[in-house]
Amino acid sequence: MSQNVMSAVVLQTPIGIIHSTHTSKGVQSIKLDQSYNENPTIINKNFGASNVEVIDHSGPLDENVKSFIDWLKAFFGDGQMRSLPAIDNEIIDKQNFTGLVLRTLMMKTSCGSTLSYADLAKLCNSPKACRAVGQAMRANPIPLIVPCHRVVGSNGKLGHYMSGKGDNIKAWLLDHEKMAAGVAL
Repeated sequence: MSQNVMSAVVLQTPIGIIHSTHTSKGVQSIKLDQSYNENPTIINKNFGASNVEVIDHSGPLDENVKSFIDWLKAFFGDGQMRSLPAIDNEIIDKQNFTGLVLRTLMMKTSCGSTLSYADLAKLCNSPKACRAVGQAMRANPIPLIVPCHRVVGSNGKLGHYMSGKGDNIKAWLLDHEKMAAGVAL
C-alpha cells in the first residue's frame, strides 16, 4: 500500500496569499488568506499578470503540486480554464447534495459567466434548494477550482464571498475572468 504523502504550499498571487495542501493524489484544500486579502489595495489590479510564486512549502513538490501551480499561473494569466489539476478531497467526491453542487459548479460554469444560487439549485435538480446551495458554497474546500466566486444573488449582487471578508477578491476574480473571456465589464 502506497503512502499518501502530504505537501503544503504557500503562494503569492494577484489576489494575495493562497495556502494549499496536497496529497500524492491531488489538491486537498485551498485557503485564501483572509487577513491578508481583506485590504482591497493589496489586490493586484494588473489583469493578465500571471505572477504566481511559491513563497514557502513543506513536503515534496511532486507532479500534482506542479500541475496545480501551472493551473494557477494559467488562471491568473489569461483566466481560461485548463485541464483541472487532480483533486483529492472527500467533500467533492461525496454522493450527497454538497458534493453534487460543487461538482456541478465546477463542470457547468465557464470563465466570465455567473449564475445565481437559484440557477445552480435548478442545475442540481433541486430548484427550491437555494439556501442549501449557499451552504455548499461555504463548504467548498477548493475555491478557484470549484469557482464559487461565480455564484451571485438572484438580484445580481455579489453576495458575501468568504463570509463577506473577500468581497473585493470576488469582484476582482469576476472582472479578471470577464476580461479574459472578452466580456464587457
